[in-house]
Amino acid sequence: MALGKNEQIYIVEKFAKWENWRIRYWESLPTETLDNPASAQQAEESKRKPALVMIHGYAAMLEHWRRTFAGLKGRYRLYALDLLGFGGGDKPNGQQVNYSAELWARQIHDFLKHKGEENAIVVGHSLGGMVALELKRRYPEMLSGLVLVDSAGLPNQGQAEREARDQNSRPGARQWINFGDLTFNLIKAPLVGETMAAVLTAPNQLLTKRFLEGAYYNKSKVTPQLIDQFLEPLRQPGASGSYLAVTRHFADFQLPLKPGEIKGPVLIVWGEHDRMMPPDNMLPRWKRLLPQAETFRVAEAAHCPQDERPDLVNPRLMQFIDQVAAGTWQEAKSA
Repeated sequence: MALGKNEQIYIVEKFAKWENWRIRYWESLPTETLDNPASAQQAEESKRKPALVMIHGYAAMLEHWRRTFAGLKGRYRLYALDLLGFGGGDKPNGQQVNYSAELWARQIHDFLKHKGEENAIVVGHSLGGMVALELKRRYPEMLSGLVLVDSAGLPNQGQAEREARDQNSRPGARQWINFGDLTFNLIKAPLVGETMAAVLTAPNQLLTKRFLEGAYYNKSKVTPQLIDQFLEPLRQPGASGSYLAVTRHFADFQLPLKPGEIKGPVLIVWGEHDRMMPPDNMLPRWKRLLPQAETFRVAEAAHCPQDERPDLVNPRLMQFIDQVAAGTWQEAKSA
């Protein structure tokens, strides 16, 4: 979806070449403006703070962070990227690219190098959280903090999602599409994967609407604009091939994390009503792996709290960034 006129004031959309592929990204760099007396001081302070890099989830795109940009503009150096295979960039198929956590982590690493950013906080949503964790595992010196938003990447992600499904299958519990079993089992079957990829990538408004309604608590947030935002990449050449290739690798996106392996500041943000990955099921698992992490449960939000409740998420993000920048962040105390 194209940037609106107001967004064009503080966001620049750019493209770059990476490993022979075209990658799309947004950047928003603080500058002094005449209409904001505090802008000069904020722009100067931003130079001493980490850059903020946002990574979207499966089947999403950088536009899913537009409300984060709107809330944090002018205070920090902001970047968001389309992961290779998604969004507005190139979409190579599985014969051209081996999609993996390592591939995407290398993409983010090389982007930060390209931008001259040596100190960053990475915010990853869902599949993007897995990428953020892999980036921290491989290039720890580059990141001063992590924010995981309804994150994937658990060593036993498939089992965790199946257990969540079983808990929500009790009499009277609301049902949803079981993407856990789909991606970890069914999608690998001959022809079934191709069929499901065709369904998932069909530029169909009704299917996309139902998919998004499963990821949002407030169904009124699933607007025609949001639906079109998710449909637009599906209309681009190569979409079905890249989506299928990524989906078939879901079992490889379970990271071999060990408790305590990831060091430093971590904030875990989770939608209170995430039915695909319920917080009561997922947060204890993440806390065992990341005992130092702070957790923030977002009221009236499901799987996409950064888009659904920016009024709650953005202030918490700013608090975390400023604490990390000032060296005042404290590890979460055990209850």
